Amino acid sequence: MNTNNDEVHLAKTCQHWPLDLAEKLLASPLPWSPPTYALGIGYIDNPKQPDQACDFFELARYVDGAYERHGEDSGEAWDWATSIIMHVKEGGSCEEYTTQDLFDIVFLHVRGERFSDGLIRSAEPMLRGIVREVVRRVYSATPPVFLTHKE
Repeated sequence: MNTNNDEVHLAKTCQHWPLDLAEKLLASPLPWSPPTYALGIGYIDNPKQPDQACDFFELARYVDGAYERHGEDSGEAWDWATSIIMHVKEGGSCEEYTTQDLFDIVFLHVRGERFSDGLIRSAEPMLRGIVREVVRRVYSATPPVFLTHKE
């Protein structure tokens, strides 16, 4: 990855990326999604177990635009993301991908959770690895540049 051009476009309403929120999420073992619910069966996970779903969803909303960068709709964006997801899930490094691409994958999972209950829980180890890599980059000698929208 060329770190000289590692730019991240923040959502229109955001002025910074919440490093403190990312570190809080990583420090806790609590799940990053709400309990999984299966239609016709009920909850698969304990609905009373605490989780960090609200914080993880908030973190993901700081960066958006995955659909615009990787196709005009959810299907095209997921087509783009699939090879990266498979590479990382199979033990590949996140280092070769831009920070923006990593955030787009996080965003797609949060959006996908709305239509596929349990998506985040099934991908949480990978998502934690992605957020851990972004935090590492923020503290590196060549951190990503977070760009805000200018009205």
